[in-house]
Amino acid sequence: MEKNIIYVFSGTGNSLKAARDISAALGDCRLISMGTRGQGEPARGLDTIGFVFPTYFRGEPKQVREFIRRLDLRTNKDAYFYAVTTMGRYDGNSLNHIMRLLKQKDVTLNYSRALDMYSNYIISYDMKDTVAEETRRSDVALGPIIQDIKNRTTNKAAGCEPLQEVAYRSLIAFAHDMDRYYTVSGACSGCGICEKVCPVDNICLDDAGHPSFQHRCEQCVACIQFCPTRAINYKDRTQNRKRYTHPAINYKDLAALNGKNGPRLGWAKAVVSSSVGNQSRRSVVSTLLARALWKIYGM
Repeated sequence: MEKNIIYVFSGTGNSLKAARDISAALGDCRLISMGTRGQGEPARGLDTIGFVFPTYFRGEPKQVREFIRRLDLRTNKDAYFYAVTTMGRYDGNSLNHIMRLLKQKDVTLNYSRALDMYSNYIISYDMKDTVAEETRRSDVALGPIIQDIKNRTTNKAAGCEPLQEVAYRSLIAFAHDMDRYYTVSGACSGCGICEKVCPVDNICLDDAGHPSFQHRCEQCVACIQFCPTRAINYKDRTQNRKRYTHPAINYKDLAALNGKNGPRLGWAKAVVSSSVGNQSRRSVVSTLLARALWKIYGM
């Protein structure tokens, strides 16, 4: 039985790469997805429990928050708890949020750090030609974090920043609906990679393997980034922008983490709410608000 667990949420592979490196250094460690299919019942008597996840919109993905809320930690309160968030520019209040979520379970977050990695939110900007350089930098920066975790170092998460909180709460509220503006071109080959890399089962495939989006999107943009034919895009904004996935992580790695390494799933009917008009209005508001905040905060 393993003595260490790392709960991971990853879209384009940054967080999975960081979690793998931590796991290798600790030894006797299991990685568990915080995605929709993740298992939330840890073994008893663990030595360490880690959470590795990206920062989206200055905070944690909704799925990470909900996963931790459901997690039963009553038999592991004496474990060493740590959190590492991977971020492109700002970690916002993500680590503070995790600290507070664990505190509600009478658990102390012993250690938390943000790890700067390659920024790849393709919807908001074109990406830089600095993948190799930034990957090397993040690998170096992860070294002291790993050593801290091995040494059971303790620190305190930063306090909550009000402006960051406004940005997070405003944007994350509309994240699920942003996939309404995803498009799929005739270049789609029906490979099913998009469905396999999605951590929250947001993609259903028809018999030809063409995706439809179920409006529970976390905006990890893995479907856009991993599509081998660039068939998936956000409106007409991303077609000519560069693509990125972590050089050490391929789609099969994420499929395995997400529990989707078997044959591709067949077609499943989308869940459609009866309040279509309200959803449409929310989508318009979300787009306008997102654009305003992207400009204000330089996201």
